[in-house]
Amino acid sequence: MRAGEGQPSVPGVLAPDRTYLLAELIDIAERNNPETRVVWEQAKQEAAQRGVARSALFPLLSAAVLLEQSRDLILFGDRFIRQDVTDLEPTISLLYTILDFGARASQIEAAEANLLAANFTFNETHERIIFDVSTSYYELISADGQIAAAEATLTNSQTVQDAAEERLKNGLATLPDVLEARAATAQAAYDLETARGTRRVAHGRLAGVLGVSPTLTIKVQPLSDTAAPEILEQSVEGAITRSFNQRPELLAQTARIRAAEAAIKGARSAYYPTLSFTGLADYSFDHGFQPGNPSANTHGATWIGRLNFRWTIFDGGRRYNELDSAESSRREAQAQLNVLRNQAAVDVWTAYSDVQTALAQQKAAAALLDAADKSYAAAVEAYRYGVRNFLDVVSAQRTLAQARTAQVVARARVLSDATNLAFQTGDLLRSKTAQKKP
Repeated sequence: MRAGEGQPSVPGVLAPDRTYLLAELIDIAERNNPETRVVWEQAKQEAAQRGVARSALFPLLSAAVLLEQSRDLILFGDRFIRQDVTDLEPTISLLYTILDFGARASQIEAAEANLLAANFTFNETHERIIFDVSTSYYELISADGQIAAAEATLTNSQTVQDAAEERLKNGLATLPDVLEARAATAQAAYDLETARGTRRVAHGRLAGVLGVSPTLTIKVQPLSDTAAPEILEQSVEGAITRSFNQRPELLAQTARIRAAEAAIKGARSAYYPTLSFTGLADYSFDHGFQPGNPSANTHGATWIGRLNFRWTIFDGGRRYNELDSAESSRREAQAQLNVLRNQAAVDVWTAYSDVQTALAQQKAAAALLDAADKSYAAAVEAYRYGVRNFLDVVSAQRTLAQARTAQVVARARVLSDATNLAFQTGDLLRSKTAQKKP
């Protein structure tokens, strides 16, 4: 299938004639990306483990049916005789732990903490997908913007070349001026093809994040029409604090600490006794036969009930070492949380600084473009009247081309860096695209 042919407009498949917003592409990625299925199934497994842990609070009731047929030779007086016995015995058994000093409760607490950690990991995966789609999307629209800038530069180069050739015909310009103009046009054409190549690479990267074939057509908004992510007015200290309270990996690690604390409770409970009840009730149907004697039949109910008290007095240090291991795991989990918090602070600080720099660069790039555009127009006009030389025009043209590229890069960087800040603070799952343009 060629790009743009036979692409139905259904969820998860791109329509070739449609321009997609970022939110729509994020939805497609979440539907197609296999990582979401992996973490979803992991969360379901943890939910099932919680159910397993809770089931220990209830009695275990089981039923069984025994059908036994036997033939024996037994000594009867001075001879052996054959004996056939048939036994049919339906049985119901009950096992219930009455007291375990928190062993089951600790298992339930650990299972619930692990489920919470799995849910946060699920959120982290979604946030990562949103971030990857957003950055790839902004990379693609940046490439489109650079193509537009390169096309404008090529048009300007051709205009200057036409002016130089016209002046050469009239004897007002030299051949080196024309050759310089042609070289500038060729350079602009080269830069345009480079921008188009960058766009193709960005398109493939976005398709990979979306989980679709790179041969599919992906149309996105122009850079000038793309709204910037919401940038909250906040201090860097506030952003770091928000990251501590919102980043999914930190919340997941906090849940793992809770699971480790529950494991400590479970290890301590092993030092205490357990009390349980065991009950067994059955009804027997028996049939027996010996040759030479009439057969015999009987039936009746039997039952037994036991209270089991068990206390391990000596185990060679097993409980001590299990408790020591559980406490060490808890300290490890806390240390890992401290590592993640330190890294989060660095990540937020860097992202915050990048946003401030990007906003300043955007303002400077806008001023540079305005000045370069006016300078170029003035240089071309003066050259046509013979007031400025051709080198002035070429210099103004190059400055304008650089200014156009700088503006595109600066606008795209504001989008990308603002998204990164939202990602580092944990706001990305809750943030909405702002209506204000960059």
